[in-house]
Amino acid sequence: MNRRRLVGAIAAALTLGLVPRGRANARPRLRPPMALLPGPFEQACIGCYRCAEVCPTTAIRFPTAFSLDAALPYVEPRDAACVLCMKCTQVCPTGALVPLQAEPVAVQQAVRMGTPVLTRSRCLPWSGAGVCRLCFEVCPYPNSAVELVGGRLGPLFHPEACVGCGLCEEACPDGAHAIQILPIKVAG
Repeated sequence: MNRRRLVGAIAAALTLGLVPRGRANARPRLRPPMALLPGPFEQACIGCYRCAEVCPTTAIRFPTAFSLDAALPYVEPRDAACVLCMKCTQVCPTGALVPLQAEPVAVQQAVRMGTPVLTRSRCLPWSGAGVCRLCFEVCPYPNSAVELVGGRLGPLFHPEACVGCGLCEEACPDGAHAIQILPIKVAG
């Protein structure tokens, strides 16, 4: 295939929506644990994929070749949450991910990937549609990052104690999708 036909095929695929055009309407992506702040992270990360290669749950991903996003690692917790093993921080060759041992107290003090946002009208206990304690059960820091409150034992998140790993979002029933982990906004 010559260059002209290749360019024509790509243009046709973009026009027909066969290739993603970017993430204009998508929610912001979570960075892996211990990622540097925005700016320094983009400068330090070389997109070597080492963090993704050692991730036991394949939580760390990179944009596809057809994406218009930069080739930076991200976590999509609805599909696969971070289990806080910290292996990614140990293999990063540039310091884009600051090394940290997987000691639970140190992880809770240092890691801030995102913050939980609960839509109570979709949450089974809060909406009165059922009983569910999945977010509490999977949380590595129950009674600290999330507690169950009220007569129906609905979740109450404490963002200051939450690491933003996304285990609660991943566990939230498909019919509810009541929890989203959103990246922490950095002033600047």
